[in-house]
Amino acid sequence: MSNSDVRPKSRRWPKRVALAVLALLIVVVLPLGVILYPVFKSYPAAASSAGSSQADENAQDLAHLRNMQLVERSLTAETSAAFVKEVDELTARASELDRPALAMGAAKAVALAHNGHTNVLGLAGGQGFNAIPLRLGWFADGLFVVRATVEHRDLLGTQVLMTNGRTPDELVAALRPYVGGTETYVRELSPNFMISPELLHAAQLAAKADESAFRFRKADGSEIVRTLGVGPEKGEPSTRTVWPKRDLSPVAPEKGGAGWVHVLDGVTPPYLSRPDQNAWHSYLEEDGILYVQINRFRDADGAPMADYLAGVLEEAGKRDVRHAVVDLRFSPGGNYMLGTDFSRLLPEAVPNGRIFILTSGNTFSAAISSASRLKYYAGERATLVGEEMGDAGQMWGEGGTTIMPNSKIAFRYTTAYHDWENGCRLSQLATCFLPNYVYGTAAGSLRPTVPVAQTFASYVSGDDAVLSEVRKLAKQAK
Repeated sequence: MSNSDVRPKSRRWPKRVALAVLALLIVVVLPLGVILYPVFKSYPAAASSAGSSQADENAQDLAHLRNMQLVERSLTAETSAAFVKEVDELTARASELDRPALAMGAAKAVALAHNGHTNVLGLAGGQGFNAIPLRLGWFADGLFVVRATVEHRDLLGTQVLMTNGRTPDELVAALRPYVGGTETYVRELSPNFMISPELLHAAQLAAKADESAFRFRKADGSEIVRTLGVGPEKGEPSTRTVWPKRDLSPVAPEKGGAGWVHVLDGVTPPYLSRPDQNAWHSYLEEDGILYVQINRFRDADGAPMADYLAGVLEEAGKRDVRHAVVDLRFSPGGNYMLGTDFSRLLPEAVPNGRIFILTSGNTFSAAISSASRLKYYAGERATLVGEEMGDAGQMWGEGGTTIMPNSKIAFRYTTAYHDWENGCRLSQLATCFLPNYVYGTAAGSLRPTVPVAQTFASYVSGDDAVLSEVRKLAKQAK
């Protein structure tokens, strides 16, 4: 055979390889890029030049906000049009808006997405906005004062009956347009607004921006009427969601703890003892229960959460553990993938017992994902106990946070869909978060199987009504 017979064939191989690569790009890589681009698309950059007046600065901030329609994937054609209209109306009043009015106006516009992850962040008294010297908590029987400055210690433990002429439930309803998401989520965050006269004033729910009028009821049935002014400090603005449930713990926060008293001072129930720790566990030996509280799905310094949770399972395998409790009542989320192995393997570590999943309105985002996985892998042995979670099983997430250039008001936008009740279908490939096709579960309803809402009396006595109910159920399962 001559060289002329060999060369033409050898030259065909580079062409075939090139065609194969091109086919791969067309069939796999290009569609994947089309799917992933909207998920990881960057938010348009904010204006770099400083405005010459308050009106100019507000207009720049609102122009930055208006760009949300370009990346926010939970918006429909209808809600997108409503959002743009709301922002345009705010822009027309740019010269009239102080920072609280801008924040609440932006919140109302963003909330039109009707998605819990899509909201203006940090709208809370003491977090860049003024605040009265009280902190409030919701219970089954109403709204109560759980923390106060020393000069108002007589209000500790009182029930809030009225704020600026409205009941707490009426205020929650009036605040509904400013918070996207479920009714449970609005109620959960409402104390943030109730303690800030300037936020209430911006929503036309307070006559003055520096004080609010309250009516309280004491345990003996007598009432106190008091007008409370704001403290001198507003605190640092937050670029995260502020969860009022943190105030239920008597453990003082890192900032703002001095000069305050708590209704549980001297009594620290275990479930409220480590609110700022990502995760911790213990054993309720008399009931044979492994108790794991996960407060956020996040790695600690030098301690990956996945490694910690793997250690918990290994340790549990060496002990007489009959049941397990995973407490997600104080978990706003994080990265659910840090707990994927744990949620899948925990039922194997407790092969014959029940898996109790504790939830509340503070259970959100990655915590909902993990509740779904725990329920799915535990099957009939899973029991959700507590209150409804802060979001539905179907939600838009991912995306990111951006900050208005002048006011420094932060808001969240979302780019990928999650369905933790039914699972992502192939027809949703262009919208569902791709890792959910690997880690997602169709767990069915995520409403509590055993609804339990703590009363203020049980809380102030140091009892954990939800865990007490779990212990009863565990004994019945023996």
